[in-house]
Amino acid sequence: MIKDTPLRGAILQFLKDIYPEGAEKRTILSVFYQYHRYEAIGQSLEYLVDKEYVTRKDVPHPYRGGDTISIYRIGPKGIDLLDGIVADPAVLVPREG
Repeated sequence: MIKDTPLRGAILQFLKDIYPEGAEKRTILSVFYQYHRYEAIGQSLEYLVDKEYVTRKDVPHPYRGGDTISIYRIGPKGIDLLDGIVADPAVLVPREG
């Protein structure tokens, strides 16, 4: 099975671009769904959370009582990875230029 290392890096870059804000899971899915399967996007998000590159905060849905939404935000380790301070072969970091 091919790892989604470019997708992981692209998600991190997207979250860094909107930092210090975060993005709701459906927003992230809508950004990447044209080129990646929903399952792959969800798995990549969870991988990044598990590696502590991204934080996930579940908050009450603003309109549906009892429901929650997940907000994802890049963390310090994720920024360090994108800035080249640390390396992880499981996340392909997009390079400028």
